[in-house]
Amino acid sequence: MAQKFNIDQNLIFKAGIAIGVYFLVIKPITEKLGIKDTAEEKKEEKKAAENLETQETKINIWQGVDAAKRAAGAKTSLLILTYSSAVAKAKGIYNSISRFGDDEERIYSIFRDLSAQTQVASIVDQYRLLYRSDLLNALRSALSKDELNEVTNIISQKPIGVTKVK
Repeated sequence: MAQKFNIDQNLIFKAGIAIGVYFLVIKPITEKLGIKDTAEEKKEEKKAAENLETQETKINIWQGVDAAKRAAGAKTSLLILTYSSAVAKAKGIYNSISRFGDDEERIYSIFRDLSAQTQVASIVDQYRLLYRSDLLNALRSALSKDELNEVTNIISQKPIGVTKVK
């Protein structure tokens, strides 16, 4: 036994009018007022996001915060360490490097403690200011190839640390 459904023609007419009013009146007005993004703006945002992704791969965190900011470009924000935290981590790495043996686990721990790759740039800057030496070169001379690879792997597992600012 089939059931018959009564379709209210008046309801369908009202729904059609509502849809027409939305697309012909409301949507164009909201786009003009900037309340709703136009299709062109959405395309521009998507392109900017793609550009940001490619720029992120060009950031060299070993050159310091200013270089990372320049590489990230305008309308971006970098996740960096506070001054005191960067100084403490730079001193921790320096104190872990010794002529008589390095404390690799402490060095690994310092890098594991970071929440983003861009935070390495903060440590690079403070290390350079405190010891008049390049952090990457110091690590290269103190650590074996495998140990340096471990540091690199720890850092590469972190998010980049660059966000788009509107």
